[in-house]
Amino acid sequence: MPPATTAARPTRSLLAELDGLLADFAPGAAARKRALLDALRLREVRTARDILVLHRAACFLRAFPDDRAVYRAASALAEGFGTRVARLPRRERAKLDDSGVAGTIVRHAFTYAAARWLALRFPDDVEIDWRAYDAPDRLDPLLMPLLARVEEDAFDDSRTGITDWIRRAKGAFAHSDLAWLVRQERGAGLAPAQWSLAYECAEVPLVWRIEDGRGAITHNALRRTGIAYRNGMRRPAADSKAEIARPLDRMELLAPRAARRILDVWRAALFARTRGVYPVEQANERECYLADLGEGVQIAVVGVRPPARAVLEVNYGFLFLANGGPMGYGGFTPLFRQANTGVNIFPDFRGGEAAFVFQQYLRMIHTIAGCTRFIINPYQLGDGNDEALASGAYWFYYRLGFRSAGVAERRLADREFTRLRADRRYRVPIAALRTLGAADVHLELAGEAADGLFEERWLDDLAAGATALIAREGVVERRVALARVTRRVAEALGVASERGSASEHRGLAGFAPIIGQIEGLQQWAAQDKRALVDLIRLRGAPLEREFALRVRAHDALRRALAAAAKRQREGSR
Repeated sequence: MPPATTAARPTRSLLAELDGLLADFAPGAAARKRALLDALRLREVRTARDILVLHRAACFLRAFPDDRAVYRAASALAEGFGTRVARLPRRERAKLDDSGVAGTIVRHAFTYAAARWLALRFPDDVEIDWRAYDAPDRLDPLLMPLLARVEEDAFDDSRTGITDWIRRAKGAFAHSDLAWLVRQERGAGLAPAQWSLAYECAEVPLVWRIEDGRGAITHNALRRTGIAYRNGMRRPAADSKAEIARPLDRMELLAPRAARRILDVWRAALFARTRGVYPVEQANERECYLADLGEGVQIAVVGVRPPARAVLEVNYGFLFLANGGPMGYGGFTPLFRQANTGVNIFPDFRGGEAAFVFQQYLRMIHTIAGCTRFIINPYQLGDGNDEALASGAYWFYYRLGFRSAGVAERRLADREFTRLRADRRYRVPIAALRTLGAADVHLELAGEAADGLFEERWLDDLAAGATALIAREGVVERRVALARVTRRVAEALGVASERGSASEHRGLAGFAPIIGQIEGLQQWAAQDKRALVDLIRLRGAPLEREFALRVRAHDALRRALAAAAKRQREGSR
C-alpha cells in the first residue's frame, strides 16, 4: 500500500492493520510494520481503547521484531508514551487505571512484601491513598509501637489525626508517607512476620502514579547486550511428552545479584498490573534459575526463602521474557511426582509462541524437580475466571497433551475438538467450556503410575488432622502440646529432638503434626525412616530443588500421607 494512502487513512484503520500484522513474518511484512509504526507515531490517539492497541504494538514488536528497523520504530513509539496518555481526555485516561501503562495510575491494597518493594523502589510515586482509606485506625498496631510515651495519650487515630502525626513525625524525610512507614519496621519492636501481618490486616490502599520510567510496563525490561530478530514464531514439538522428558541443558543457577535484577523487572511487571505471585514476593535470591530458549526468549524460575516455605509443597514462580521484556508468568508447586501449574500470558504478547514456550517451561519443571505428572487446576481453565473461559484456555492445554481427569469430560473434549478441527468457524458452546473447565486436566509422562497422584485437597485434610492431633494431647497451651507431638515423632524416627540446628528444629516441628498422623510409623523400614529424616533436614536448605527431587522418590511417605488424609476425611463426615 503506497505511503500516500497510509497518510490519508483514519488512525483506527492503521491501528487495526498493524495489530493484524504483529505476528506476520511474510515477505514485505516488516516494511509494512515500519511504515505503520512511523505513521502512528505522529498520530494523535484520543481513546483508551486505541491507546491500548498502540501500546500492544510497541511491546510486541520489541519482543518479536523482524529486524533492527522494526525494533527501533517500536522503541520510538514507546518513548514518551506517558505524555501521549496525559493528552487523553480525563474520562478516557481513567479507563487505563490499573493497566500499568506509562502515565497511568494503579490503585490497590498490596501485600506488605509488595508494598515494601514499591516504597523502596519508587519512594516518591507510591503513596497511601488516604482519601480512599475508610478505616485508618487499622494502622494502630503499626503506629502505636512508634509513639513516645508522652505522645500516647494525645494520639488521635482518625484520618486527620494520623496524617497530621505522620507529617510531624517525618520531619525532614522528603518521600511518601508509605516510604516513611516501611522504614519504621526495624525500630517498631515487632518480629518481621508480626509487622507484615499487622500491615496486611490494616488493608492499606495505595495509589501508584506510574511515570514514564522503568516501573511502567511500557518500559520495564531486563537489560540485554543484544536484540534477537525474528523470521517467524516457533511451534511446540508434536510429541509433547517426549519433548518435556528431555532434560533442559541451557539452564543456570544465577548469582544473587543477577537474580535481583530479574526480580526487580518481575515485580514491576506484576505489581503494575495489580497481580502477585507468592514466590516472587517471598523470593529466595539464592535459588533463581534462568533458561535460554534462543531467539531472545528466556524463562526465569525462583524459589521461596526458607522461613516462608510450606511444609510439603515446594513453591516456585516463573517468568517468560522476550528480548528482556516480561511476556507471561505463573507458578508451579512440585508435590511428590507431580506439579500443579498454569500460565498467564500478558495481553500485549498473545500470539507470540506461547505454546512453544510453555512446553519448554514444562521441560524446565521436569529438569528442576523431576516431575512426571503435570496438573492444571480449574481456575486456569475458566472456573471463576471469565478471561480464561472466553479465550478458550482449555484448548491451549489440550493441544499440548493435557486431558481431563474425568472420563465424561475427556469424551466431551474429544468430541468438541473433532468438531473444531473439522470446521474452523465452529465455536464451542460456553456451557461445554464450563463443563470442561470445572475439573483438573493432567499430562503424564511415560512411566508415570496411575496411583502416583496425590490430590491437593488431601493437604487440607492433613491440616485438619494436625489440628485434631495437637488437641488430643489435652493441653490448653498449644505450644506445649506441639512440643509433645514433636518429641513423640522424633522418637519414632530414632532422632533426638533436642539436637541439631535451629533450622532442623523448625523442620521437625513443622513436619511432626503431619508425620504424627501416619499409622505404624515405628514399623517403617530403617531406610524409609532415614530418608524421611533427610527430607526434614533438607526443608530448610538454601535450595528447595534437592528436597523436591528427594521427596518425589519417597513412595512410602506419599502412600502413608494419602491414607492419613483419607482417614481424616472419612472421620469428619
